Amino acid sequence: MTQYYIFSETIWPSIRPALEHVQKSRRSIAAPDIHAGMNFCIILGSACYLEGMLEAGLKALLWLRREVYNRTQSPNLEIRRSMNLWFTRMENDLESRICSAVGAAGYDEMLELLCGEPLKGLRKVAPLWEGITVLFQLRNVLGHGREVKAHQIVSVSPIEEVFRGGYRHAENYLRKRKLIARKFTEAHSDYLFLSDPVADHFFDLVTQVPSAISESLAGKEKQAFDKAILPGKAI
Repeated sequence: MTQYYIFSETIWPSIRPALEHVQKSRRSIAAPDIHAGMNFCIILGSACYLEGMLEAGLKALLWLRREVYNRTQSPNLEIRRSMNLWFTRMENDLESRICSAVGAAGYDEMLELLCGEPLKGLRKVAPLWEGITVLFQLRNVLGHGREVKAHQIVSVSPIEEVFRGGYRHAENYLRKRKLIARKFTEAHSDYLFLSDPVADHFFDLVTQVPSAISESLAGKEKQAFDKAILPGKAI
């Protein structure tokens, strides 16, 4: 009989203490480029922490479904074999989709498939959802080193401003929360989105998500989720 051995290790628990260290070290750095670069690392690391935690939690909920299924199988051998093959295919497909999920929408969809409710619909997660979405959008442009670029059309009145993509969404969100005082076209600085308040906001946001999910779940789902994320002391 062929035996398969699976070896795995989560890396997301190491991210939070590392980012806390960067926050503390940042205080002694005066050089603007280095200071902004440290905040760049905090923002990207925050998104990575969140994705790693969500992957671990979603896999735990998927494995819970396997445990429930194993306890409710048909006594008929042929039916049980057919259903086992079908469930295994579905399980493998869902696990693959969890591993490849990206962005807020991807994790939102996966939780709805597993629990019947989207991530953004969870009672404690809903107030954080806009920030989660903006963080992933900002990560997408920062992670590729994309320049911040906008232009104005002054031949029309009022002046028309063209500024699209992840940076635009981030600007709107951060101005609404008074984390930046000026628009990019007024500040003319790539580092507008790499300030201490902005980086600290997103880091604080993602550290709230594990407990927000946990407190929104109940029963066996909560137990499975907590068991998956507690080893990393996420909550």
